[in-house]
Amino acid sequence: MTLFSSESSVQAACTNVHRPMGGIEGLREVHDDVGRLSVSAFPVAMIKDMSMSRAAVPACYILADHATAYIGETGNVGRRLSDHYRDQSKAFAKEVYVVSGYQGGWLDTTAALYLQYRFTKIAEQAGLVDIMKGVNPQVLELPSHRRAALDIFVEHGERLLFDAGCRVLRSNFAGQRRAAAKAETVEPDDTGPMQIGVVATPPVGSELELAYGDLWARGFPAVEGFVVMAGSEVRKAVNPSAPPIVASRRDELTEAEALVPIPGVQDRERLCVAVCFPSAAIAAKVVTGAHVDSNKWQAPRYPRPILIAG
Repeated sequence: MTLFSSESSVQAACTNVHRPMGGIEGLREVHDDVGRLSVSAFPVAMIKDMSMSRAAVPACYILADHATAYIGETGNVGRRLSDHYRDQSKAFAKEVYVVSGYQGGWLDTTAALYLQYRFTKIAEQAGLVDIMKGVNPQVLELPSHRRAALDIFVEHGERLLFDAGCRVLRSNFAGQRRAAAKAETVEPDDTGPMQIGVVATPPVGSELELAYGDLWARGFPAVEGFVVMAGSEVRKAVNPSAPPIVASRRDELTEAEALVPIPGVQDRERLCVAVCFPSAAIAAKVVTGAHVDSNKWQAPRYPRPILIAG
């Protein structure tokens, strides 16, 4: 018996949720009877207990809480998640969703890259959470038959992720939709003047670092607003969810020749002068190219140089 009738003659896939460790909030393995993929969902804290030998497989994965998500790919998901677990910039994450081949097969590194690219695009268009990025996902040049097969993976993976509880790509929650609409707004302080090439030294104990992927940036609160120090990195790409003012601020920095290339790095540039923004929030948005807020500026993990004994 079902609560909803259907006139469709097509038999829908049946999603199976297996809890191999028991309980409700722990590991869930989600699979359906028509796909070649499986989604494993579990709390971030369980990464430390992950079996590396079993998890040495290609996968696309999502680290998420209710406001932010990081979508990655790897040829060895166990090792990569262990790296993220030790990375303070990923401390926002509460849940992990791993899309891999069912029973260890079917999904290779090319498929994982394709899923990362497509899921990132879907998540950005949905606007339900902020998408944290390191390097932009790769656009793969693939023959049409290969792309068609991988598009089926995207469709199945999206359905399994939803069934596993992931609300990064799709959501029925009105609260998330309101948050997405709010992402387009600009705070009053964001529109104030930006001063390029200021001379400023952070007062002792006031220096903060930006917690956003592998991006390196330092700054400090000032009377006029928030100063981002020379040497800080600026991510080249701008997320679709970022307010339009981010692009105009970037244009100002480019016209003032305040940004210089970083040798050997394609996805970011470096500030060659200090810049005073009207607020810490707009400073974070411009540096990351994303709709983030001022709480991304945090106390440095390593406030003093690390000395290595000779």
